[in-house]
Amino acid sequence: MSGFYDWLAVLADRGSLPEAFRFAFFARGLLSILVLAPLLGGMSHLVVARRLSFFSAALGQAALTGLAIGLLLGEPIDRAHGGIFGFCTLSALAMVWVKRHARLPADTLVGVFLSLTLGLGICLLVAVTKRFNVHQVEAVMFGSLLTVTDGDLALLATLAVVVAAVLGWIYNRLLLESLDASIAQAAGVRTALLEYVFVLLLTAAIVVSLKVIGALLIEAMVVVPAAASRNLARSTRAHLFGSIFTALVAGVGGLFVSTRFLVPSGGAVVLAMSAVFFATLALAALRGGARRPA
Repeated sequence: MSGFYDWLAVLADRGSLPEAFRFAFFARGLLSILVLAPLLGGMSHLVVARRLSFFSAALGQAALTGLAIGLLLGEPIDRAHGGIFGFCTLSALAMVWVKRHARLPADTLVGVFLSLTLGLGICLLVAVTKRFNVHQVEAVMFGSLLTVTDGDLALLATLAVVVAAVLGWIYNRLLLESLDASIAQAAGVRTALLEYVFVLLLTAAIVVSLKVIGALLIEAMVVVPAAASRNLARSTRAHLFGSIFTALVAGVGGLFVSTRFLVPSGGAVVLAMSAVFFATLALAALRGGARRPA
């Protein structure tokens, strides 16, 4: 990949590309966004339809705990995938199991898990910061372009292909179950298995996104694109493609903002995404006003 980065740097020196392309870390960050935005943006409308917005926030908090566990077990701080993915997977499966067997509302149960993982993570992070610089941990909390490697890009691209293939196979059943679980059951859909599969896919997508977006901000990436798209979409297909387009525009825009003003990439992407949401909200209001009879 170094040859590709050198080529982009030459184009930037000639003025054919923005100056930011002189730096390999920016090119890696841009490639990550180009893979990450369709992945999370494509899942975003299903997350909203299945009312899993709060669930994704809980997984972000669980990622911090998983990071602490991985580091305490000896994983390197830039490749603590085992601890993060392992703890997030266990947390996700536990939340789904309890939600399907308990009588309390789903948001209440997710709140309990969120509190548990956050409290455990804070306690473990105290031990972790005795061995690692706190700024190294902040990169996982808020996202940083400087921490993205070619190995991360390869992992992200591989996972995106796998998730897209599985989602394409089960998409219609997922959408039907999201809209009406009783009809899906009557049609022979195994709703419990479907829910576990989707949660596992969402968990994997969130875990590999942490280096760019950050654990504390990942919820925005799987909620705001669908919310922004829903303001203008008039069909399920338009909602899906609008979510992907929103994630791409905000991701690339936030990336340039983060390099221009030297702020965390995750925060810049989330701010750009929020700006797109309010823009579509205003457009929807104007369109509704234009259609209202005088």
